[in-house]
Amino acid sequence: MSPQPRHPALTAAAALAAAALFLAGCSATDEVSQEVPGKERPTASLNTDVQAMLPDRIQESGVITVGTEAYYPPYESFADDDSTIIGLDPDLLHAIGDVLGVEIKLENMAFDGLLPALDAKRLDIVSAALTINADRVEKYDFVTYFNTPQGITVPADNPKGVKTRDDLCGLNVAVLDASHQLSLLEAMNADLCADNEMTITAFTSDADALQQLQSGRADASISQYPVAAFSAANFGNGKIFTAISDASFGPSLLGEVFRKDDSQLRDAVQAAINDLIESGVYEEVLDAHGLSVGAITQSEINEIP
Repeated sequence: MSPQPRHPALTAAAALAAAALFLAGCSATDEVSQEVPGKERPTASLNTDVQAMLPDRIQESGVITVGTEAYYPPYESFADDDSTIIGLDPDLLHAIGDVLGVEIKLENMAFDGLLPALDAKRLDIVSAALTINADRVEKYDFVTYFNTPQGITVPADNPKGVKTRDDLCGLNVAVLDASHQLSLLEAMNADLCADNEMTITAFTSDADALQQLQSGRADASISQYPVAAFSAANFGNGKIFTAISDASFGPSLLGEVFRKDDSQLRDAVQAAINDLIESGVYEEVLDAHGLSVGAITQSEINEIP
């Protein structure tokens, strides 16, 4: 699928700079990693025992087709060639491919089309920084690979004085459609903000949500904190947005997504991730993107925080 036009602020060096450091601090004014990962990604060794776990169709084709939405840096975005998908998720996937001895074929598509494409068997895996929750686990299997808090993005001068999610009640809030963050906001309107509901507007890309915020049509935007920190550090030389990490949303485990009837592939990928953790390559991949604090110590199946 050909890439859609990107928001101007996410092109070129901004999209390449995996600058979001997963910090315990409260704003993007804290030190943020500015390392730009080089062309060489961390590589791993083939594990024939893990490779043997793959289903016959993958062993025969030698290819795993993975769907993603390449407008969510530092997890995934387009390089300057507007073709190559880079970021934490692609680098980890290619390392998984090394362990399994297969090619990883990345397919870019709209976020809300990823799971339907998985259902239709056009994809083997979805990898798009998806948060694991009870509703999703009812229909899909998840293999954990990262742990992250939620983030609130506000204008740099923070005119509404937002410090935590409690301050979002009554505000206009932008969010990615079909995301875990959207479900969190809807739950807040039913409970915490019931007497002063937020006006929630969902968009098909995080860049569109940020454009809404930049134009003043939204007071805040909600995403995973590494994404919020990346945006705050890279848009307008770090002078347009401020990112806030709010633990009150609760932790979010991210997982690679599989069909329920594809347990062989699921188990092989889980074993590959644990191989990467044991070998140290997993940590190398996270370090390359300034995201080592989000590391897990073991990959699990359908773990809900």
